[in-house]
Amino acid sequence: MLSVRSTCTPARLPLALALALSMLLCGPTRAAPGCDDAPPKPPAATTEAAPTPEDALNQLASLAREAVAQSADVRGAQHGSRAARFDLAQTAAAARPGIGLSSGLGLGRTQYNSEARSESRATSLALSVSAPIYDGGRLGELVRYRQRMADAGEFSVGWVRERVVRDAVITALERNRYTMQLAVHDRYVGKMACLARMMEQVVELDRGRSSELVQARKGLRQAQLAREDALTAQRQAATRLQQLVGGPAILPWSAVGQPLQALPPLAQLIDEIAASPDVRQLRLQAEAMDAYARASRAETSPQVRWQVGASQGRSARLDTANWNAGLTLNLTLADGGAATAGSNAAAERALAARRQEDALVEERVRTATTLHDAASSAHTRAVQIVEVLKESEQVRSATYEQWARLGRRSLFDLMSAEAEHVQLRLAEVNAQHDAWSAVAQLRSAGAGLWPWLAEAVGFEPTDGSPHR
Repeated sequence: MLSVRSTCTPARLPLALALALSMLLCGPTRAAPGCDDAPPKPPAATTEAAPTPEDALNQLASLAREAVAQSADVRGAQHGSRAARFDLAQTAAAARPGIGLSSGLGLGRTQYNSEARSESRATSLALSVSAPIYDGGRLGELVRYRQRMADAGEFSVGWVRERVVRDAVITALERNRYTMQLAVHDRYVGKMACLARMMEQVVELDRGRSSELVQARKGLRQAQLAREDALTAQRQAATRLQQLVGGPAILPWSAVGQPLQALPPLAQLIDEIAASPDVRQLRLQAEAMDAYARASRAETSPQVRWQVGASQGRSARLDTANWNAGLTLNLTLADGGAATAGSNAAAERALAARRQEDALVEERVRTATTLHDAASSAHTRAVQIVEVLKESEQVRSATYEQWARLGRRSLFDLMSAEAEHVQLRLAEVNAQHDAWSAVAQLRSAGAGLWPWLAEAVGFEPTDGSPHR
């Protein structure tokens, strides 16, 4: 009789199988690739040292700047804002004196009974200067209308820019989420591959356990399929992020999440909603419509202008010169109610903009409350999952020991414990990223991600539009 005395040898297994497992578990093959229990690490592109909080914030701000610089929507909004400024300049110019210059040159011929009597040449030159004196405040209100619309255009740039920054940050978080999920799946595939190799060697000695080899291989295939899904999602998120920033955005795996760890107070965010670009844009549009309504009412007021002019001409060898100065008065006696209708229409548009502002603020408050609760829950869930992971690790290790050394657990029990552990690791990754994503959207729903980054990092917008 051949006896084997080893603390690693299962006592209840056949002798040949015990020898095989002793070699697998106690020998050099135990350290084979994919059999270690090290925690999952990010792929090679993200394995650099985690940045400091300051560096992480700078990297997030750099991502935001790249997205803004690349965005065609932001550039289009900037052109619209500049056009509104030119409209303002055009309207304001009407209050300044206007200078006109005209000249003429002509030939004349006089005939009597088809016989030419005389020919002459006529020339003229005239200069006039005029400016409004009184218009019932119409021009001043039009200037205010254009000023408010120009300011609203700047906040329109801020709103588009905020949307671009939010999309870039959320997409970067999604890429990071799938990158971490891919690391978990890589480890799981390696673990299942190691288990399948072990079962292949066991089956060579015990053909009666072939079904367990099939089971191990099926588990490996399922792990590979799940890994492929994570790889596809990660690749698609990376492509979307590259489109947003105009090039590859390789950040350390923790660079996106670090600045979003802290959950801002809900009351502070609700107070900041009034400073968000789209809310301020609606407020300015309402003020612009109020000014336009007043300008429409002033259209029926007397319109007084002063005018000074001089002219000089020569015709038929006769020189002429004259000048004039005076006032012109235009008074609308009846316009069929056009001015009143225009004023009422502008007033209704002002009310519509204010109702839109109220509705937007209410929606933002509800959104901020929901996101704050979601972020808080995700943070709590992540902490709880970490605790459950510790227990799952103990169960997984105990199941492995009972299966491999004592023969008291089935392969199905072992694979189930491994699968449960992987699902918990994926849940931890998802909980972390759900919390970060909720915080990012929460800040965007308040004053905005861009103003927050600008204030934290200390940079100025490149388009001259206001932060807050």
